[in-house]
Amino acid sequence: MYGIIAFLRRYYFSVLFILLEIISLVFVFTDNYYHQAGYFNSSNRVAGSVYTVYSGVTSYFDLKNVNAQLAEQNNHLLNFVSTAKDTSTHKILSKTNPYGQQYDFIVAEVIDNSTNLPNNYLTLNAGSDQGIGEGMGVISPLGIVGVVVKVSAHYSVVMSLLHQKTLVSAMFKKSGTFGTLSWGDKTPAHTGWSDGDYRFATLSQIPMSEKIKAGDTIVTSGFSTIFPKGILVGEVNDFKSIPEQYFYLVHVKLSTDFKNLRYVYVVSNLKKIEMTTLENDAENSLNDKTK
Repeated sequence: MYGIIAFLRRYYFSVLFILLEIISLVFVFTDNYYHQAGYFNSSNRVAGSVYTVYSGVTSYFDLKNVNAQLAEQNNHLLNFVSTAKDTSTHKILSKTNPYGQQYDFIVAEVIDNSTNLPNNYLTLNAGSDQGIGEGMGVISPLGIVGVVVKVSAHYSVVMSLLHQKTLVSAMFKKSGTFGTLSWGDKTPAHTGWSDGDYRFATLSQIPMSEKIKAGDTIVTSGFSTIFPKGILVGEVNDFKSIPEQYFYLVHVKLSTDFKNLRYVYVVSNLKKIEMTTLENDAENSLNDKTK
């Protein structure tokens, strides 16, 4: 005991310095989520480099989970290939996109992530230099992840599905009935479902005519320029009727494990500009006719 006291007296300043360094690192890796991504700018390149080093160390210990996810994705890809139609006889649509491809996918690694906040974000080690832009969807080998909200040359910040402002059009795979998927504190108290659980989200606006059972598969509807149709979202865990309304609220167990995200795919919609331009032109044309 006296030896320990003597050691602390002799090396007091060194021990204090190391302790303060540890506390500083804890704050960096637990509380710095760019404050709603509002401060993501060139100065964050330093923070991005720190996250990259930290991610490199932790990724070694996560190889088992990564391999499991890759195996699951390979299974999905093999199933897709076995049922895909031959497109070799399709008419060439343009010189820049000869086979009418709509989506391109950019691989990125998650170097920072949060799941326990009211509004959660992820940081990826890829940015505009790799073709990533704001508004692009992000998916994992097992399901949807979020939407890109800020981009620098080498990094990008993603508004997670675990964010109160994230809304996704999702549908029942078996019937095509669609609604709006959300997460956070919007769940009515009468359901008895807990808010803020990273494993679950809520699908709303589902008509009571829908025949629902636990385990039903929920996928993206494709009714946006962000996510392709049919990307896995999760499965039905529970459902409740809304008093005085003819709709169900559906408790969805998410397929993506946000606690174990490592590699993701950023979705680039190659036809997004054409689609949005046409929709805007149509809206402007109708507004001109009603004047």
